[in-house]
Amino acid sequence: MALEIRKSSKWWYGSWMINGRKAVINLGVPITGKRPPKRTMLGDDEFERSRGRAQEAHDRQEKQLTLDRNAESALGKLVEIKTGKPAGFPKLAELPRLWLEIPRRKTPGKHYVAQCTAILERFVAFVQTAKPGIKEFVEVTPEIAKAFMDAEQVRGVSPSTWNYSLELLRTTFKRLHPQLPHGHNPFREFVTKAADTVSRVPFTPEELKAIQEACADDDFIRPVIITGMCTAMRRGDCCCLKWSDVDLKEGFISVKTSKTGEKVDIPIFPLLQEELERTKAAGKASAYCFPEAAEMYLRNADGISIRVKAVLARAFERLETAGRKELPSPASPDEIRKKSLAHVAGLTPTSKAERMRTVLELYLAGKSIDAIVTETGFGQGTVSAYLNEIQNGAAVQLIRTPTKKQRLERLQAARTNGLRRASIRDFHSFRVTWITLALAAGVPLELVQRVTGHRTVEVVMKHYFRPGRQDFRQAILKAMPKMLADHPSLVSPREQMLAILDQMSAKTWKADSRRLRELVARVS
Repeated sequence: MALEIRKSSKWWYGSWMINGRKAVINLGVPITGKRPPKRTMLGDDEFERSRGRAQEAHDRQEKQLTLDRNAESALGKLVEIKTGKPAGFPKLAELPRLWLEIPRRKTPGKHYVAQCTAILERFVAFVQTAKPGIKEFVEVTPEIAKAFMDAEQVRGVSPSTWNYSLELLRTTFKRLHPQLPHGHNPFREFVTKAADTVSRVPFTPEELKAIQEACADDDFIRPVIITGMCTAMRRGDCCCLKWSDVDLKEGFISVKTSKTGEKVDIPIFPLLQEELERTKAAGKASAYCFPEAAEMYLRNADGISIRVKAVLARAFERLETAGRKELPSPASPDEIRKKSLAHVAGLTPTSKAERMRTVLELYLAGKSIDAIVTETGFGQGTVSAYLNEIQNGAAVQLIRTPTKKQRLERLQAARTNGLRRASIRDFHSFRVTWITLALAAGVPLELVQRVTGHRTVEVVMKHYFRPGRQDFRQAILKAMPKMLADHPSLVSPREQMLAILDQMSAKTWKADSRRLRELVARVS
């Protein structure tokens, strides 16, 4: 414990040994008068007066440090009295390891562990860079926590990822140091952000058929995809389905879902019955229905997703190919350019023809459809329609075969905020599809919940019932003629229904659905 002065500073400093390390603190007392050659030598009167003020500040700081050490010691003794165990003050650098050692009901999966560990390691690295002096878990202040969360936002993560990081850190601090008051948690006062949710898009019956054909010869992933189509189970539950949960005789799957722990009962559709019987006949000795898929999922769950997305990409490519007219054998690039430009030049001069020419020139210059959309402001559907029209009119193979990356991008959508594109068509889309088709076909909501394991109606209706607006309208209108035939004077309810459907959005579906039910009840 001593006073220090520095040649380059006008302030007095105090130094202490804290936890075996020397700590130097600016005492906030300016050096006045004429400095002597050495700190230990006497200076003039004004210098010695400033030395006296510095010594007083030094003594106050030392007293505060002593109080802090005593308070920490008292807290440790209090915890030991209450719990019978000595209080531990975890080191910040050990945060990822300590998080993994928190008691849990079930062992977390490898993907979840990797994801959480990456966030915790990023937080530790941030604190060590911003505040190198912080070594212990309890030294993290709300200001440091805010700086890290602000850095995450600047990094460009989506609101849902930001919320995920916040909840992980808040819970980790609470669980690793429960003896401290709840108000000490540096992440306690944060408010989660409104998430920019991008919902999965359900498959149409035609797309389901194309997917089934695309995986027909893939004995590894086909059983998993068929199970997802027919049961609405999540990816992990499909891969790890056990024979003990399958009753082929009664035609039911009864399983406890891995995410919520809810017990669900699922009727086995004929398509799945055939797949399970084929698998059982293969006679593989395993508790799992699909042992290879279970092994990959437990070892690397992303491997399953990659296989599924490859099947989806092939299925959508088949659908696109099937929708095109038969074209002559591929011509040379010069011939394709010449015939395409000649076709557009021969069109009646209109604004549409001018737009088609613009799109064609950009496409011939090597631009992708996404790049043309960005440059022209035209919709993606419009650009694709123009290119198809030119291709059919010129009778040449104008449209380039999409690369693997381009095919996979059809399964994603851009986020308003976030570092990565959102997945809108993946394995979870089978679950959305099953629920959408079941509800649209009139299956009671309580039976759908019994299959999916959802505890609340709100989750099903908000996140899983995703009919297209036209599909929804057609489903309603299909029932309208009988209603109108029975009550010829009731015309206005139909117009009211159309108005409600036209204005319906994700935020108003609950109120609009209630209005629709009331109208149907009145006219049925």
